[in-house]
Amino acid sequence: MHSQPANFMDATTEASDTYYAATALPRRKRSRLGTDVDTGVCIIGGGLAGLWTARALLMRNHDVVVLEAGRVADGASGRNGGFVSAGYSQELEAIVARVGLDHARALYQLSREGVATVASMLSEIDLDAVPGRLSVLRYDDEEEVRRTAEYCSEKFDHDMVVWPTERVRATLKTDRYFQALHDAEAFHLHPLNLALALAEDVEKRGGRIYEMSEATWADLDGVRKWVGTSAGRVRAHHVVFCGSVFVGRIYPKLARTVLPVATHVAVSAPLGKHLPEVIGYRGAISDTRRAFDYYRILGERLMWGGYITTRTTKPRGLERRFQHDIAAIYPQLEGLKIDYAWTGVMGYAVHRMPQIGMLRPGVWIASAFGGQGLNTTAMAGDLIASAIAENDDRWRLFVPFGLVTVGGVIGKAMVQLVYWGAELRDQYDERTMELRKRLRAWRKRRRAEAAARRRERAKQATVRAALRKADNERRAAARAAEKERREVERKAKEEADAIVAELRAKYDAAEKAEKAARAAEARREVEEKAARDKAEAEAKAKGEAEAKAQAEAEAKAALEPAPEPARVAEPSPEPEAETDEPKISKRKKKRLKRLKEKKDSIEA
Repeated sequence: MHSQPANFMDATTEASDTYYAATALPRRKRSRLGTDVDTGVCIIGGGLAGLWTARALLMRNHDVVVLEAGRVADGASGRNGGFVSAGYSQELEAIVARVGLDHARALYQLSREGVATVASMLSEIDLDAVPGRLSVLRYDDEEEVRRTAEYCSEKFDHDMVVWPTERVRATLKTDRYFQALHDAEAFHLHPLNLALALAEDVEKRGGRIYEMSEATWADLDGVRKWVGTSAGRVRAHHVVFCGSVFVGRIYPKLARTVLPVATHVAVSAPLGKHLPEVIGYRGAISDTRRAFDYYRILGERLMWGGYITTRTTKPRGLERRFQHDIAAIYPQLEGLKIDYAWTGVMGYAVHRMPQIGMLRPGVWIASAFGGQGLNTTAMAGDLIASAIAENDDRWRLFVPFGLVTVGGVIGKAMVQLVYWGAELRDQYDERTMELRKRLRAWRKRRRAEAAARRRERAKQATVRAALRKADNERRAAARAAEKERREVERKAKEEADAIVAELRAKYDAAEKAEKAARAAEARREVEEKAARDKAEAEAKAKGEAEAKAQAEAEAKAALEPAPEPARVAEPSPEPEAETDEPKISKRKKKRLKRLKEKKDSIEA
């Protein structure tokens, strides 16, 4: 998407030629500075930037004097398109590329705070505003619109709604538009009435506003600065420049950093009920070209703005050009009458970002809002006031953009060439839309085919990975099973070894016990044998003793004559001759022989 519609312009003609001046709230003339005054802050410029800054300082209990060369809001503040929406003149992508996403997010949030400040002021002064803004494409590219919506949502937390072509054409009766992006936070209003209400609020809070008091010189070196007009002087601790392209006489160096760029606005005669039949959207509308149109409904009238040039005077035939351009979009409105047409001059910096911050101690600037001023002037006033009153340094977010010299006449020529080039590129985009659409479709098809190939390769890689994973899992499972088997075998072997060891121990114990039993049995047998032997010996000895005793007894008995019974005495035999050996009977001999055999058997 491209830059925002022009809504911050400086006067090049009298304010009475505008629709806003014809429909403004009653305004009173303010006095001219005709003496020396002291104040805390001197603000140069009585447009929106100066008035918002004055109001923010007064809310922080600072004394304020505002010097305006003409009348309040006769310049840009009373001649702009009246669109209030977030953002800057520079595109978000370019801001991100320059300062990074986080810095760009902070800047964008400040611009949204500016929108909220304006909305809050409207509720205080009971000024009507119409909500919503529609940014439409003049060529078919729904992807671009959706990318922009996603970009704003994801990167900047700003949700917008994509309108398809069918809805756009059902609302705006033209075949020149395709998709659109709807911003519900944006709104449009009567900018001159807003500025006049701000001026009244500043004076109610104690601020002093001097009209027809152009600042012609300044002494900014001391602690107390001096700003002079043709009839008086202001002494202040702080000076704030809010004069955009009209600070040349008092601060030429600053003026060389602001490029005056003209744009044009027209308002039709009342169109009655025919207008809402053609344009069914009451919010602000703009297209997304580099050299874009912007328009809105004002009651029964149509306000239309566009064209950018470095020529700051109103061109001839401006009304006819607007009639032609409106009819090119809405043929139903061909031949409508233009009641008001005017030219205004926007203050642009080379980088298309506002100049906000401190120039030197006690000297500040809020300028060059570049066609996106209704929200950023409110934000700038709050930043400058909080910096002066509270030492808030958020203004440093704008330091990377700085004050860049625009290049004088050459710079103006370059800007004009850039704008003409933008118009040519817009025409080329629209005329080659079908070709580019086919080319995008071909590229999309090629990308889809490449994506399909990548998906197929990814699928194959996934299959291979799954197979490898399955194989690895199978191998891992086999290794785990083998490990488990070995562990089971190890445990079984250990258990078997334990059982064997236990059995061996039991066997050894049994064997040892058996050996001990056998030894004990042997000892017992030996002892028994010894006892038997001893008993036998004793029995033998006893037997022998008994045998011997018996033998001796028998021998003795044998030797002793047995008593004979008394008988008749017989004549005694003749005595035998005596010998040395005793006489042993046969019977006794047999008995002795038996005893000897028995002894021998015992000994054997």
